[in-house]
Order: sequence, then C-alpha cells, then structure tokens
Amino acid sequence: MFTTIGDVVLIFGILLATSISIWATMVVATLLYPVRAAKVARSLETSPWKVIGRGAMITVPSILAILVLANIPNPIVKFLALVFAFIFLGLGALGASGLVRWVSERVHETGSGLSVYGSITRAAALIVGAANIPFFGWFFIAPLALLASIGALSSGFFGRSTPSAPFAGETQP
Repeated sequence: MFTTIGDVVLIFGILLATSISIWATMVVATLLYPVRAAKVARSLETSPWKVIGRGAMITVPSILAILVLANIPNPIVKFLALVFAFIFLGLGALGASGLVRWVSERVHETGSGLSVYGSITRAAALIVGAANIPFFGWFFIAPLALLASIGALSSGFFGRSTPSAPFAGETQP
C-alpha cells in the first residue's frame, strides 16, 4: 500500500479545514460572550497552573467516560457518547474564548495598533498555529491549551473571580 499525492492533499485539507473551524469557533465565542471570556481570562491570569490542574481533573475522567460509552455496542449509548463529546468540545470552546481573550490582551498591549477585533483574531490564529506545529504543538501545546480551556471555564463560571476592565475602546454590555 503506497501513499499517493491525493492522500497527502486530503490530510492537508482536513488539517486546514479543522484549523479554520477551530479558529472561527474561538473568535465567535470570544465575541459572543465578552464578559464570560473576561472572567475566564482573569482566572487564567491569576492562577494558570491551578487552572490547568483543574482542567486535567475534569478532562481525563470526561474523556474516559466518553470512550467507555463509545465502546458499548448499543447504538443509543454510542449516540449519547457522541452527544457528550460534542458538549465537552463546546464547553472547551467557551473556555478557549477566555484563553483567546487573555492572549489578545497581550497582543493589544504590544502597541501594534490593532483593533480589539484584530487582536482577538490574531490571538486565536496564534493559538491555533502553535497547536499545529508538528509533534510539539500536537502533543504539548494543544493538550495544554485544552486543559487550560476546560479548567479556566470551570474557574470562570464557578469561581469567585471578577471580570476585568474592557480593552481600550471596548464598551461593557
């Protein structure tokens, strides 16, 4: 069995489409929920290792439960595993909005002259681009970002942190 150029183009296309979808989801979640994103970003800023640890305590059992449900030979249970996986990924996108907000504040502080939207889109592109680096990004940055997103979401939603001041030029809803 040989690898053809069509196989390579297919894999590249899948990676490109997935990256664009993840980038767009991060940007949209950050723009739709600015107060929640700010709250999640503050929890990431104040205690990043605690947030990553909390994310690991939530992510590992969740993924194990999804894998166990997916391997039960009942179609209804397999469908429930798929639903739980989508819910988990959706919550991860909400947590990633805080990660994007946190990085976008750093990008905005560099004095690059970008608008709030420009810094948010650039921050999401930086996160997705870093996660696409072969091996290091796939096996270190992407899992760490997922753990931080899930942990920050739990800290941001259930913690006692307060949202920060908006970006320069941004109004609070």
